[in-house]
Amino acid sequence: MPWCEGCQKFYSPNTLRPDGTCPENHPVEEPEASPAKKKAPWHFWLLLAVLAVYLGWRLVQLIGWLIG
Repeated sequence: MPWCEGCQKFYSPNTLRPDGTCPENHPVEEPEASPAKKKAPWHFWLLLAVLAVYLGWRLVQLIGWLIG
């Protein structure tokens, strides 16, 4: 979304003037043409791995409980 530095807020593209300025006539930064895909941080993947190990262990405990 376009950001107006003078107004300190985001505008939707249809609220901008044809020349690309905000309603108060401040210049607006253009959004990136194609937003770069952001990778998930490493600690997110660590959390998923720990969760998978935990749920796997709980499944083993459940099976042991059902058998015993």
